[in-house]
Amino acid sequence: MRVFAVIMAGGVGSRFWPKSREATPKQFQHVFGDRTLYQRTYDRISEIVTPENTFVVTNKVQREAASMQLPQLPPENIIVEPFGRNTAPCIAVAASAISSITEDAVMVVLPSDHLISQEENFVAQLKDAVRLADKERALVTLGIRPTHPETGFGYIHFDPHTEKKEIVSHAGYNVIEFKEKPDMETAVAFLKSGDYLWNSGMFIWRVDIILDELRRNLTHFSDFHSPLKSSFGNEDFSKQLEEFYLRVESISVDYAVMEKAKNVLTIPSSFTWSDVGSWDEVYKLGDRNNEGNSIKGDVIGIRSLNNLIWAEEKLIALVGVEDLIVVETKDAVLICKRGESQGVKEIVEILRKQDRQDFV
Repeated sequence: MRVFAVIMAGGVGSRFWPKSREATPKQFQHVFGDRTLYQRTYDRISEIVTPENTFVVTNKVQREAASMQLPQLPPENIIVEPFGRNTAPCIAVAASAISSITEDAVMVVLPSDHLISQEENFVAQLKDAVRLADKERALVTLGIRPTHPETGFGYIHFDPHTEKKEIVSHAGYNVIEFKEKPDMETAVAFLKSGDYLWNSGMFIWRVDIILDELRRNLTHFSDFHSPLKSSFGNEDFSKQLEEFYLRVESISVDYAVMEKAKNVLTIPSSFTWSDVGSWDEVYKLGDRNNEGNSIKGDVIGIRSLNNLIWAEEKLIALVGVEDLIVVETKDAVLICKRGESQGVKEIVEILRKQDRQDFV
């Protein structure tokens, strides 16, 4: 079975300001180690998918970074959205492009900004997901076993009594429904039940199956699939893509397809996962010294505990402070309390309203 991959790499990553900017958001940054999150996403799947079968969907200002960081990909496989329309249109365009090659294949859809450890387990599970998607003709998603009650993620409610394991080591289970981000009381109940997983946004399906679902459920896609398919690889593709985006609704694939589809399976994770959604998450995942400080760059700390300090160009000195996040770049400095970094997104919104584009 031929396997294609689609890496969704058009996000802005505003919660990672000031390091993350529109042209070089979180996925293109060296957050952990020498490889960016985007490069690490490709590295994980390179055993399963060839460069020729790997597609990236990004935007105009990020195209250069996407191409430079994965130069092994064919240039035409970097699909540039004219503007953002959420994940369903993004996936629809990629599926149309792949269908110009073949529809008899499995398509793996991955966000570009997740951090995954125990990568051997991830690859083994992904291979099983590909087998299940092909054999069962199902829409398969990788669910993450929750480690704590989390209100920032959507959830997958699955039926633990519907194990499908005839051809795989990692069983798939029927999805009952997708749940929106819950309040804390509901999140605690989800964790206690054991029948809920975090929705990772990683999907695996046959190309022909997802195309059928998109034709039924995504507005205007049935009108534009054939033009997109026939024009892929030539000069008319950008025009067809823009016309489609002008008409299609902005909607996630969860709303447009997954919540309506009948044959949906999930595989509970056997690897460690994070969406690296904030600077607080970077602190939790990063290495820390004996004082509990996570440090990058030129930093001196005296009687300072449990801080995240990223210095890019200047020496940062700390005296007697605790539980801070300090991120310095060439033109901006972020200072916030640990536990408050979700609010960084509000700073970016203020900068946009003030039309301070040099800072976003």
